[in-house]
Amino acid sequence: MKKIITLTFVLLTSFSLVFAQELKYVGTYSSGEFNTDGGVMEIVTYSPFSQRAYAVNGQSGMLASISYDGSSFYSDDIDVKKIIENADPNFSYGDMTSVCASADGRLLAIALQAEGYNDGGKIALFTVNEDGSIFLSKIYDAGIQPDMILIAGGYVLSADEGEPRLGYDAEDPKGSVTVVDLNDGTSKVIYFDSFDQKRDELVASGVIIKKDSLPSRDFEPEYLTVSGEKAYVTLQENNAIAVLDLNSLEFVNVFSLGFEDFGTTYVDINKDDETYNPKNYPGLYGIRMADGIASFERNGVTYLITANEGDSREWGDYINEVEVDFSKEDALSPSGRGYDVGGKVVFFDSSDYDGLDDGCDYIFGSRGMSIYTEDGSLVYSSSDIAEKVTFDAFPNYFNCSNDNSFIDDRSGKKGPEAESVAVASVGDNVYAFLALERTGGIIVFDVSDVNDVKYLSYINTRDFENIRSGSEEYDDGELDKYVTLGDVAPEGLCFVPSSISPIEKDVLLAAYEVSGTVSAYIFE
Repeated sequence: MKKIITLTFVLLTSFSLVFAQELKYVGTYSSGEFNTDGGVMEIVTYSPFSQRAYAVNGQSGMLASISYDGSSFYSDDIDVKKIIENADPNFSYGDMTSVCASADGRLLAIALQAEGYNDGGKIALFTVNEDGSIFLSKIYDAGIQPDMILIAGGYVLSADEGEPRLGYDAEDPKGSVTVVDLNDGTSKVIYFDSFDQKRDELVASGVIIKKDSLPSRDFEPEYLTVSGEKAYVTLQENNAIAVLDLNSLEFVNVFSLGFEDFGTTYVDINKDDETYNPKNYPGLYGIRMADGIASFERNGVTYLITANEGDSREWGDYINEVEVDFSKEDALSPSGRGYDVGGKVVFFDSSDYDGLDDGCDYIFGSRGMSIYTEDGSLVYSSSDIAEKVTFDAFPNYFNCSNDNSFIDDRSGKKGPEAESVAVASVGDNVYAFLALERTGGIIVFDVSDVNDVKYLSYINTRDFENIRSGSEEYDDGELDKYVTLGDVAPEGLCFVPSSISPIEKDVLLAAYEVSGTVSAYIFE
């Protein structure tokens, strides 16, 4: 069924400290679906061959094939589940999680999870037709719970999470990375068993591992990027990156992302004062816990950029969060500190993990992005920029969530929450685009010189003041959750250079998982 969506212009704010490259709103494709818990339009990619964007709709289960004619967005829904079940009736289809087009746009790779949480998934390869339709060419076995998928350097790779979705009383499946070699058609699922004998060494370096667990079980690949002959894989819950050699198909390193020291970096963890009130808190650290990752080369050096979201584990009866309400008398943090804040702060429960200091407190994420060399040396942290610019742009909605627009709602837990990052080379410069999941919007940085990273601009096409009818959820008679209009909760980003863009300009595509939209922004 073909949908025709007329462009609807929503609230647009572009805030800039440096009048340079910035994003300008083009328009929005709407799936017509939304969800306060997210999971609608999640990942987006672009095929220059069909001049279509392809986006995963986690709510309908469909793959949207989206085109733009200069005034409207058009979409054909592709029933990937039906295609796969007809081709492989022995596979118990569970979910489509990610999509990626090849550089020439003639190949599309899709990650598929099995219905059983402990069963292997699939990588499905499709050929792309000029009219935007796709044709299944081959299906490969993948590891358990393939999440993110990427085509790069002649390979298709999937990050296979292996989460213990029935709780730690049941089996914790192994995380892995699946690699398909497009040159010879072979595939291999690569596990982390070689690091089981290095557990103590990893813990000592700051890699976080659950007590009484081995790396091969505890590592949960989240996202990946490829540079040269290596793939770099975020292990979000472990606060680490794994390095995979694509020649030997072996993991050659795992390094810690380190911690954001909020004794020196300003942060707002006070959710009760309804404003931006940044302070330093000695003894408090943010566990970077990167979700998205991107890479670029500069002067022969590979750099990795991470979106440091933070993530807790909640499986069955298990949760590794400690919530402390500092409005109560004598309330103390897990390390015994009484922080000068009001309201609740969510801490990481370090009692069940190795790799942390018992005398310190830890919270989830760093509220920004970091840049590393390929061996794990930190060269840049965005520090408090995300909280600063979002407050300056929207002081009445500072640190609100993606399922409401209440000011300060997320200050006690992950703040604006950096979700994903994309990089683009334009002329002689390299730019990074950082998506903020909660408050929303995208920050633009110039990372051409990693020793002098520049904040450029911020855009947010969310309408904070209006609620999407039918999304309201109440708790004890009071409005608790809802979806605002506009673009809410950016999840996946895709940069389309002018050389292959349908409008002959550099464009950034962003998929929004709560509002169920995909928006396009000119970059100039």
